[in-house]
Amino acid sequence: MTTSNSLECRYLGWGDLNQFRQIPLADNDALIYTTAIGNAPVLIRGFLNCIRSEELKRRLPEKFSENDLAGVMVEMVRTLPDNLMAEFNKCLNNDGSQVVCAVISW
Repeated sequence: MTTSNSLECRYLGWGDLNQFRQIPLADNDALIYTTAIGNAPVLIRGFLNCIRSEELKRRLPEKFSENDLAGVMVEMVRTLPDNLMAEFNKCLNNDGSQVVCAVISW
């Protein structure tokens, strides 16, 4: 979990996106996700696409910039263990339908 100015990004897990979408979230939480791959720059790029979505932009308080969101997300990705990144690669080689999910809270 990474926190900045009451903005937090925490790793939720990896697997089927539909299962993660069923998890109840607070009004001040947003699910972000990307393809499960054990490459930090690719994970970051995928999470950035979610952060840049119009849906997320509408929900976030204006005091948080895209840079604020990116900062806490990048720090969260940097703290993922290497063995977890290796698991993402195995999963990608199997069927490519798995995602890595995180929650941004404010």
